[in-house]
Parts: sequence; C-alpha cells; structure tokens
Amino acid sequence: MPTQTHGRLPPELLQKFPSMSPVERLNALLSNKAPNDQRFTSQFLESECKLHDFKQLSPKSALVTFAFKVSRNYCNVSGNLHGGAQAAFFDLCTSLALMSIGQPDSWLNGGVSRSLNVTYLRPAPEGEELIMECEIVSMGKSLALTKGRLMRESDRGVISTCDHDKAFVPSKPGWKL
Repeated sequence: MPTQTHGRLPPELLQKFPSMSPVERLNALLSNKAPNDQRFTSQFLESECKLHDFKQLSPKSALVTFAFKVSRNYCNVSGNLHGGAQAAFFDLCTSLALMSIGQPDSWLNGGVSRSLNVTYLRPAPEGEELIMECEIVSMGKSLALTKGRLMRESDRGVISTCDHDKAFVPSKPGWKL
C-alpha cells in the first residue's frame, strides 16, 4: 500500500495545498481518489459531494455550498436520509469550508468538533438533490463557529440546520499539512 502523509491528499498535493486558492483546495479535497481509504466518508467525498459555490466574505469567513444526491447508502429504513448521515455530512462539509481558507498551522486540517447540534425539519427521500450551505461565522486562532443548512435543490426547502463549534488542534505526526 502506498504511504500517504494525510488521510485525503497525496504528498505531492500536500506541498502545494497551503498556496492554493480556496476553490482549488476544495476541488483537490473532493476530487482526490484514495482507493485504500476505508473510512465511510470517502465515498461521499470522492463520488457524491460536489462543490456548488464559494464566496469569501472576509479573510476569516466564507460561505461554501456543496451539492449531492441522497444515496441509498445513507438512508434509514423509511427511505430518507438518516439523521446520523446528515450530522456526518455537516461535520465533513463545515470542516472543508474551514480548510478552504485556513492558513499554515491554523485550520488546514479542519480541526476537531467541540459540539455539533443538528435540528431536523423535514425528510429527504432517496434520490433527492440537495444543497448544503456551510458558513464560517467566526474563525479564530483556536476556536471556530460554523453553521450549516441542508436544503432541497428544487425549492430550497430546509431539511436540517446545524451549529458546529470547532477547536484547532495540531495534526498528528505524519499528517501535518
């Protein structure tokens, strides 16, 4: 198995990552294929989640929009997007938003969750096209607050919302960006 220094990016891309634009970073993270990555999030990031829009609101805030279709893999027994999957997708996508504008030694690894509060409003059936907006509300040296909103693409009906409080921690050895 080839050695990787990070769970998402090969070493040659890691070197360029800090100097990439936010959109280049997001596209790199979403398009990188890691066939030996067995985490359940890999399929979602590699095949299903697409960058829809990016707006930098200030040096430390941004609004990043992702698009994906509700896959059967993530549905509950009623045929709707599972609440746990929604929480995981909020966790992933708000972290990607932080990584898009992070700086060396600050947020390039997405940090770790302190709290993730999801409010579920309506179901999202299998096959539904969805849009997820992720806003970086505040990004300091060690703490960040992000908000997310998952909506139907067709009419922007809100499926769920989240508040995601994150803490920056250095990457473990071998994973440093």
